[in-house]
Amino acid sequence: MVSEQCHNLVSGIYKTSCKTGEGLEEMFTDIGSQLVSMNRSRLELQSIEQHGFKIIPYEEEPEETNCIC
Repeated sequence: MVSEQCHNLVSGIYKTSCKTGEGLEEMFTDIGSQLVSMNRSRLELQSIEQHGFKIIPYEEEPEETNCIC
């Protein structure tokens, strides 16, 4: 069922045992990390879409004439 719901979001092959529970913690930790990364990326993209890019014109600094060269 998880595979059907998250096949686009999470990929990986995990060796687990229902009998002993071996590998389950590692599997869920990895899946959680992947989902957090994906969500963070989506939030960053949404922020860019909402706020756009801000372009600030370049202003040249005035030349100083106080040079003692």
